[in-house]
Amino acid sequence: MFNGREDIRKRLFEIVEKFRNKGAISPDKAMSAQELDLPPKFGEAMKRRLGRSGIIIEVNGKYYLSEERLKEIQSRQQQGRTFPHSPNRMMTLRMLRIGTMLLVVILFLMNIFIQSWEIRVLSASILVVWIIITLFQIYQLSKIHNRMSR
Repeated sequence: MFNGREDIRKRLFEIVEKFRNKGAISPDKAMSAQELDLPPKFGEAMKRRLGRSGIIIEVNGKYYLSEERLKEIQSRQQQGRTFPHSPNRMMTLRMLRIGTMLLVVILFLMNIFIQSWEIRVLSASILVVWIIITLFQIYQLSKIHNRMSR
């Protein structure tokens, strides 16, 4: 149904206009997909990101446009905060976790050949840092999940 960001925005704008033109902007004025003349794959899109966005709400098999949610999303876009999480942030956390664990493994292997309490303390400290990074990544993923489920 959608190919690329611009196409998504264009199709979403077209769908929003259909809802506005037909007056389906409140629960009591909700209409079926056929009444709104929506594309055949609209139902599939509602099961994915379109439905999770909260812009279009389903009530008993009928749909209406949530102007409040649409304005909220548009204001986020204007502020440059469409997605508060950044894929780069998650990639950075993954790389940090991999690097830290690699360092811990190297230090533990070094400790086999050079038995030193300094290496053990350093290994334990870096392991604690790895645990903190892991917990922070889990926290970030839960925030992303909560935002997507709204």
